[in-house]
Amino acid sequence: ISEPSTSSKQALPLLIIPFKMMKFGKFAAAAALAVGVAAEGGARTVVVTGATGKLGHDVYKTLKADGANVRAFVRDAKKAKDILGCDKCDESEGIFEGDVTKPDTLAKVMEGADALAIVTAAQPDCSKGYPNCEYHKGAYPVDIDFHGGEAQIAAFATATKGKGSVVLCSASGTTDPENPLDKLGNGHIGFYKLNEEAALMASGLTFTIIKPCGLGDDEVGKSQIVVGHDDELDKSQLISRGDVAKLMSTAALKPEVAGGLRFDVCVGTGAPTTDYSAVFNDARFPWQKPITINV
Repeated sequence: ISEPSTSSKQALPLLIIPFKMMKFGKFAAAAALAVGVAAEGGARTVVVTGATGKLGHDVYKTLKADGANVRAFVRDAKKAKDILGCDKCDESEGIFEGDVTKPDTLAKVMEGADALAIVTAAQPDCSKGYPNCEYHKGAYPVDIDFHGGEAQIAAFATATKGKGSVVLCSASGTTDPENPLDKLGNGHIGFYKLNEEAALMASGLTFTIIKPCGLGDDEVGKSQIVVGHDDELDKSQLISRGDVAKLMSTAALKPEVAGGLRFDVCVGTGAPTTDYSAVFNDARFPWQKPITINV
């Protein structure tokens, strides 16, 4: 960029140009973002799968509170009535019944959606006492997290013609093949979560992959949220499901802020995090951070 004349310097603004856009010559797209060109109006329609789970229902309610048009994909509409507070609990109220292991049931909920929040995960049965847990037939991590994850991604990509954004709640610990969670029921959940991540990243869709440490029930907004990569964080603490839900909601509603990121998240000992959008900037590698240029 050539140096502007002395007479014009003071009138020109700063442009924030994401590095990867500059690298591939997409200056016009970067400039459009820099000056705040708005997306087409209206509330975003977000599909939440696994919406009756502990984290899923937090994501569902947080998105509603944040102004999204939310659809819940659930296996049992009767359970949704108790957990999500719906009345008819049918498609007229945004409640869609189906099963992620049955791809044909995913098509309708994805129609017209802008974003997908994947909050499904295989759940081991530990009724015999930990660590004597087992998965039921057809509900192993390979079924729910890998093949079920692929089915969700494919259904959403087909419905949006590859133009939507996906937020995936994965898990930390995926760098360690001896992770205790992988050994539960011989399910290898971390391995299949990692393959689900790879499927999403290869799909061509805008993605955000959040990999939390252990989940707890503390109140939202009461802890410092810290981010990292490759299991470098201290995972001895639990992060509030409410905080993870707020991160997922922010990512679903602001893909321009959170898109293209994959990171670990847990809690620190500093002041509570109040700006959830800033967490995504913290999660960027140095080369992903925007560059400020005087023009």
